[in-house]
Amino acid sequence: QKYYCFSLRKNRFQLMFTKNNQAGFTLIELVASLFILMAILQAFIFISSSVNSSSLLRDGLIAANLAQEGIETVRNIRDRDWFLGNGFGASFSNGSWRIQWNSLALLPLSGNPPLKKDPTTGVFSYDSGTDTVFRRTVDISAISSYEIRVISTVNWDVKSIAKSISAEAHL
Repeated sequence: QKYYCFSLRKNRFQLMFTKNNQAGFTLIELVASLFILMAILQAFIFISSSVNSSSLLRDGLIAANLAQEGIETVRNIRDRDWFLGNGFGASFSNGSWRIQWNSLALLPLSGNPPLKKDPTTGVFSYDSGTDTVFRRTVDISAISSYEIRVISTVNWDVKSIAKSISAEAHL
């Protein structure tokens, strides 16, 4: 609907047309609002995937450090044997074992329970804390009378997908 009005400007009459502004969205406004909506949606998707990626990276880093800790603990047991005057490999026998950071000997696998994390110290062990998704196995095999192979493997699940990382050392 158009409205007409007359105004007097500089001693002249002008005919002015005004339009009712209550019409619907124009095509340009609709396209602009869809573009803004898509940009916001993409931002949320990016943030969600970033959070998911960071948790995957965190779990992979923890698992790698737990695998290395398994190797270091076996090395510590070997060094303790040497310090006590025991023969090489006295505390080791071939097989699969579990181990924690303060172990003085290999622990039986016993179904391989999950490692626990102490919430106050952040230390992973089988003794106290809340269960985690990580399970560690240490496989020991004698290569010769003066060399053993140690493979420390950490397994965990991410959204029902099995993940695993291993570290190997020859002592």
